[in-house]
Amino acid sequence: MVQTQYGHTIKEWMSDAGGEYKSDTLLSVLKAKGIKILQSIPFTPQQNGNAEQFNCTIMDKEGALHVELCIPQSWWEFSVEHAVNCYNKTPVSCLKWQTPFEALTGDKPDISKMRVFDCGAYVFILPTRRHNKLSPKSELMTYLREVEGMKGYCFM
Repeated sequence: MVQTQYGHTIKEWMSDAGGEYKSDTLLSVLKAKGIKILQSIPFTPQQNGNAEQFNCTIMDKEGALHVELCIPQSWWEFSVEHAVNCYNKTPVSCLKWQTPFEALTGDKPDISKMRVFDCGAYVFILPTRRHNKLSPKSELMTYLREVEGMKGYCFM
């Protein structure tokens, strides 16, 4: 059993039968901490309420982005990623108004690099990528996300 920083005691870990929670590393960490691993019955998401509630929250945010911004359905992964990024950097009541990022790392999230999803921006085009000297030096593109581990952004 593990006691969290909020005073909750974790005795059991509920997982669906999907493979995302079956890594040897995760299972060994849970067992080392004395946490019992439970699995829900296949095709019964009701047994894994917390994860399902989080999925509904994220998908509602993603749907709102799609409706508000009129973006193509093929961009769903970028809008989900943006919704999760916003959620992780927003204070929530169940964590005593800390952000999930702060609860996990102990540090306040850096929101200085956050941008508005689907906003327009002029992106510099390297001279080697231009057709000739008279070609434009930048092009209007759509912001999609931050690039993890780099000092840059992803545009379409």
